[in-house]
Amino acid sequence: MMAAERENIRGKDVLNLIDQVRMDKTLVNIRLMENDVEILTVIDGIQTSRKGQIFAVDVPENLKKDLDAIDYRTLEFEFMDSKKVPCEFTASALEILGDKIWVMFPDVIYREQKREHFRIEAPLGARLCFKKDNVEHLMSMSDISMGGLLITLRAKARDSQILSVGEKLRGIELICSSESVKIKEAVVVWVDEGVLAPSGHFGIQFTDIHGDERRSLKEILYELQRASLARRAGRA
Repeated sequence: MMAAERENIRGKDVLNLIDQVRMDKTLVNIRLMENDVEILTVIDGIQTSRKGQIFAVDVPENLKKDLDAIDYRTLEFEFMDSKKVPCEFTASALEILGDKIWVMFPDVIYREQKREHFRIEAPLGARLCFKKDNVEHLMSMSDISMGGLLITLRAKARDSQILSVGEKLRGIELICSSESVKIKEAVVVWVDEGVLAPSGHFGIQFTDIHGDERRSLKEILYELQRASLARRAGRA
């Protein structure tokens, strides 16, 4: 069974996604969080203001009255992207002009992510090893699956800015306890670098792994799963 997870979309990807929603005339559900009013509408424009980038949504008269009645205008948005994946974000209304509300761009959009493989917590000392610009990097793994892994780094660590979304990693090695697996190619699919968080997270997806290495990875995961179940049952 696939488990749903949330992918954090930030930076230029926020602009790209909202602009795609605008161009596709995708229906967007808006909820006014203060009084739970909801409407279906579309994004109808993008501009740059003195406060930053903003976008417009068409709204009926009743919602404009509700917005006028309060000072703090928090809106919750939900929509389906072009691949029919649910997305959501929260943003603040800036001003009402005519039949449109102009809204500040959000810092982050959350997109549901479907995980096809079970994942398991990586053992203490598990590392991802790869080279970039002829420099070898060792990074701690937080969890691992047949489809990829999660790396967690301290925000101020030397390697915290070494990876970016879409970057391909070739010839990487996973080191778990006394076992190792070589992955021919992987790609960074998401990065979460919270400004206030003490650590950053990097989602890595395997894109090319040989059959023998895949079988080795499967055995490692099953062994980790057996050990985890034994600990829960109090047998280890």
